[in-house]
Amino acid sequence: METKTKKSRKGLKLMGIIIGIIIGVIAVIICSAVIAIGVLTAPVDDKSEKAVAIGGMLTSETINYKEESTAGLEKNPLIKIMQVFWKSCAKSDAELHAKQTPPDTLIKEYDIPYIDDGNRYHMLDVYYPENATGDLPVIIDIHGGGWMYADKSLNEYYNLSLADRGFVVFSISYRLVPDVTVNEQLMDCMEALKWISENMDNYPCDGKNIMLTGDSAGGMLAAYSAVLLQSGELRDIFGVTDANMELTALLLTSPVPNMNEGGVTDFVKTICWGLDYKSKATYEYMNFDQIIDYAKLPPTYLITSSGDVLAHSQTLKTYELLKSKGVDVRLADYTDLRDNEELPHVFCVLEPFDEFGSRANDEAIEFYKKTME
Repeated sequence: METKTKKSRKGLKLMGIIIGIIIGVIAVIICSAVIAIGVLTAPVDDKSEKAVAIGGMLTSETINYKEESTAGLEKNPLIKIMQVFWKSCAKSDAELHAKQTPPDTLIKEYDIPYIDDGNRYHMLDVYYPENATGDLPVIIDIHGGGWMYADKSLNEYYNLSLADRGFVVFSISYRLVPDVTVNEQLMDCMEALKWISENMDNYPCDGKNIMLTGDSAGGMLAAYSAVLLQSGELRDIFGVTDANMELTALLLTSPVPNMNEGGVTDFVKTICWGLDYKSKATYEYMNFDQIIDYAKLPPTYLITSSGDVLAHSQTLKTYELLKSKGVDVRLADYTDLRDNEELPHVFCVLEPFDEFGSRANDEAIEFYKKTME
């Protein structure tokens, strides 16, 4: 009996040692991961070549990137994980761009400030064909990126492909969460639209024909901006400027305009609308169906795909909503396969020059042209 007891004690001791080693290894892994994430997400000076357009990851001695309503969010562990994710996206997007060849017969004007405050997100680009004869229809693009990632450069090739079809294309940047909320992003978008409205005469623009477009999160911002352009009441609620612009058409690629639904977590709502989002006047307007009756939307074209896991259902819901409101709306829901895989989220924006992206963009532009007739 005594021998068995000793063996049992030795077994328990060995088990304790093994458990201790396992806990120690896990602790080392967790500490290493925390350190690695901290290094990867350390803010970088906005003038550095290493600066990446991701919310919470730019610093400056002269520019205040952070709004008070989101103070502290940048320290949230989930924010840090999201920053690492978006940083990997930035790398893959750069690699995807490197494989593409954009047209080189276009005028390109970069980094024009629409708010002259030195903020790198308060800038836009303009593209249009060389030797343009007469005024060209206008396209204004709002990039996507989950409200947290990217600037206008992400959609540069997409916008060059549109300009090459015979348009003046304005591409705008806006500040990113968690530095700001979606509300401030809408403020930026409306300021950019105002600048464009006031400066079209400096470009070969047909100001009577303007299409606003956006993809993913940019699709949400474009849809909301289209309504804000028409509603003084909503502009007061959101605190945005009057851009004095009338749209001919609206193009939404995989938009996500519904933020106050069961499938959207409180955390996402918090980082997008602020820690106090429930007490804000905008709380009652976080879904597109809550604002759509404030405006008569122009003809609208929606693009999605069967492989659009991020926004397929929201795009279909937006289509049904617009149709129920009597909007002239068309839905392009692509089921094609590329290399035996379904076309992914915003495929025509990410790869505008391949067979599928080019065809989708051609069909969207054809819709725009018909609205001008």
